[in-house]
Amino acid sequence: MKLILMGKCAMEAKDMENRLSIRAKAILYLYRGLHAFVLFPTLCLAPILGKFSRRIKEGFNDYFGNVKLPKEFKKPVLWVHGVSMGESMVALGFAKELKKKYPDSTILFTTTHPDVMKDIKKKEIADAAAYFPLDNYRAMNKIFNRWHPDAVFIAETDFWPEFSNKCRQLNIPLMLINGRISSKIASFYKRAKGFAEIVFGAFSCFAVQTRTDADRLLEIGVPIDKIQILGNMKADFTQTNQVDLTVVSEWVNDRKLVVFGSLHPEEFDILKPMFKKLASKNIAVIIAPRNIKLAQDWQNSLNKDGLNTCLKTSIKNTDVMILDTIGELASVYRLSSASFVGGSLDENKTGGHNPLEVLQQNVPLLMGPYYRNFADIVEQLKEVKGIEIINNAEEGYYSFIKIISDQSRSEKMVKAGEFVLNSNKGVVTKTLNLVKDLI
Repeated sequence: MKLILMGKCAMEAKDMENRLSIRAKAILYLYRGLHAFVLFPTLCLAPILGKFSRRIKEGFNDYFGNVKLPKEFKKPVLWVHGVSMGESMVALGFAKELKKKYPDSTILFTTTHPDVMKDIKKKEIADAAAYFPLDNYRAMNKIFNRWHPDAVFIAETDFWPEFSNKCRQLNIPLMLINGRISSKIASFYKRAKGFAEIVFGAFSCFAVQTRTDADRLLEIGVPIDKIQILGNMKADFTQTNQVDLTVVSEWVNDRKLVVFGSLHPEEFDILKPMFKKLASKNIAVIIAPRNIKLAQDWQNSLNKDGLNTCLKTSIKNTDVMILDTIGELASVYRLSSASFVGGSLDENKTGGHNPLEVLQQNVPLLMGPYYRNFADIVEQLKEVKGIEIINNAEEGYYSFIKIISDQSRSEKMVKAGEFVLNSNKGVVTKTLNLVKDLI
């Protein structure tokens, strides 16, 4: 994808602390005061909350900046942050590429997601990893004094005033990679100009996915020379783990298979009438809850409706399978005749999960009408007829049947998806070209 906004990212280091306006300084001090006010009762509840939350139990010390140090510091020290699962997919892939590009560097990584933390420690991707600290003055001072980063990279969207201000104070280049600016974020910061000055004024460069993201940054007040439109980096990093699918293949047997990936509870309720209709046509159905803790409840619900259902961890000869495992969904897509990607049927919630996992498996793709997180990809797919958008169970049923029964239609969708996927690759290389100017 060609750069749409030209101009080099502003990379020169500046001491911006004294350049904050009086309004921004006042807001920063107010923010610190409110943070301190809320912190004390939270600390009192921490021992209780730790019994129910892996994040608190595992990350308590990290939250106050008491992060582990790498065995040795090699220059440059590069800190990569991915707030949750989706952002961390990009952050982890980018951290690997940074290590290849700068083999003598120190790679540091933060996240807020326990499964991401487990994965990064297992694969030893970073020299040190931690849960992202609380955004207060003391915690941020502590982590920056311990890690001494030479550059910081934030994946997609996670903005914090104290964190940004610390980068500003220490003249540390701060870069947004694979940036995604939602309408809610843009609306808030357009109104809260003092916060916008603190947060966005500290960034050296914004490498964003779409023109819409760039336009929203411009509306917030970000200078045009700090913005680059590169495309979606997930096209470079989306890949299937090597998962043994023998038992799933045997369960499918000689039936056609459709997969519903990353469904939310509301979507499960909306699409439930479709599952029985598909099963009546001897079509196997696999449903993957976004939260696998829902798997047992969903199995019970479908069984009560008369639909023979099993869990993946206890496979039986059934019409429907609930995927109650982590890390297998992208591989399971490969077995399907068509797949639906969830998080896309509720206007006010998620904004769509990753459709690239389906495209990479050369499988026809369906989604709901709310896909703002991947709007650029979906709009490209719509232009070349590489996706079907459904609004309800009835539309979904007929779309699946048409795709499964028409081989020519299916092949055209797959080819269109492959074209869009390939046209979005190469973003990581473009981003690394900006990094060399940054550090």
